[in-house]
Amino acid sequence: MSEGAGDGGVTVVVRRRVRPEAAERFEAWLEGIAAASARFPGHAGAHVVRPAPGTDQDYVVVFRFDSADHLAAWEGSDERARWLAKGEPLTEGTPSLQKVTGLEFWFARPVPPGAASHPPPRWKMATVTIVGLFPLILLVAPRLRSLLIGSLNAALTTLVVVAVIVALMTWLVMPILVRLAAAWLYPEPPSSRASMNASRSSTDAGGTTTGS
Repeated sequence: MSEGAGDGGVTVVVRRRVRPEAAERFEAWLEGIAAASARFPGHAGAHVVRPAPGTDQDYVVVFRFDSADHLAAWEGSDERARWLAKGEPLTEGTPSLQKVTGLEFWFARPVPPGAASHPPPRWKMATVTIVGLFPLILLVAPRLRSLLIGSLNAALTTLVVVAVIVALMTWLVMPILVRLAAAWLYPEPPSSRASMNASRSSTDAGGTTTGS
């Protein structure tokens, strides 16, 4: 089940709907499977987005391996199979799963179970990434260098600047840009627009008939 080049990092986004009565047990299950996967070579961290109070019990789990081969080793392991079997009674429906590499990590978004997920075209991802990077390189990088150049050597200064820019891109800039550009990045397919227009026309016709 590996994807992409063997030496490229892979991020996996999984969405599961948890049974309301099993939320506490699911939390314990999450801790267990996260600890198990972290023991495998190449594991590069995991993050859990928990459902907001009063909403559907949809958990989004994002984890990363440093290569497709290492991810495949975890996915094909008996330990993962055992943990998935333990978690099956705690959830309902079919889980949604996405795998993304490279720039796609910043553009991954959870989709409903069973729905198809396609990243935006590469030129669009590159355009949004440039828009995010440009002000950081123009404004943030020089400011950081001026603050650090007296206390750190050039190599360490560059390392700190790169780390700060990557962190800002990952947790601040790109989430905002992707949200603002969502309609451009993920345009509705023609079939969806046609269906929506037909539904709207039917509703309008029904309102007209009722009014007359």
